[in-house]
Amino acid sequence: MPIAVSFYKPVDYFSGMFNRFAAWWTAGEYCHCELVLETSPANIMQAVKEIYQKAQKGHYAPEDCQRMIGQIEMAFFDTAFRKMAQSSDTMTLSFSQILGQQMSVRVLTDTAHDSWFKIPTNDDDNVNIVNYEDVTEEQQLETLTFAIEELGKDYDTSGALCSWLPFSDAHQPSYETYFCSEFVVTSFQRIGFMGDLNAKRTTPNSLFSYLQK
Repeated sequence: MPIAVSFYKPVDYFSGMFNRFAAWWTAGEYCHCELVLETSPANIMQAVKEIYQKAQKGHYAPEDCQRMIGQIEMAFFDTAFRKMAQSSDTMTLSFSQILGQQMSVRVLTDTAHDSWFKIPTNDDDNVNIVNYEDVTEEQQLETLTFAIEELGKDYDTSGALCSWLPFSDAHQPSYETYFCSEFVVTSFQRIGFMGDLNAKRTTPNSLFSYLQK
């Protein structure tokens, strides 16, 4: 599972009315999706190091530098994360863009008792996961770097509410804000996949249907 997409149903952590409405309105089982990456701790820390150093040297826009530095320190300098990185051969990261929250990342494991921190399987009642085949290691690392660079960006509320409307927008390499499936599709488009999708017009349910074809 170098790269995958997890799809959450409107139960458990997503049992609120808005999520149930979103799933119903977009004609499917799912209300939320996330980009899931499995790689080595060495790859993660190398990407973190490079981004952190570039941000410190001002290689990004000033507001982005501060955002990236803060997010990296919060997510990857944490003692629990460092201990896990030192004791694991591989790590699974899930990048989450949830209504009203900034882009965040968490570590998933097979043994977590809390479903929010468990690597999804298709036997789970609340979540489904679709592995994306034919992704090279270079594409995986490029996606990892991009996802870390986007941490802390705000939720695209207006985009999410209008994502079902049939408007047309050109692909962009990144956006100032995201809703969940917009971020996932943008991540894949950067490495040459999902070119026939419009990131701003793709809901979790339409993305799940697309991946089943």
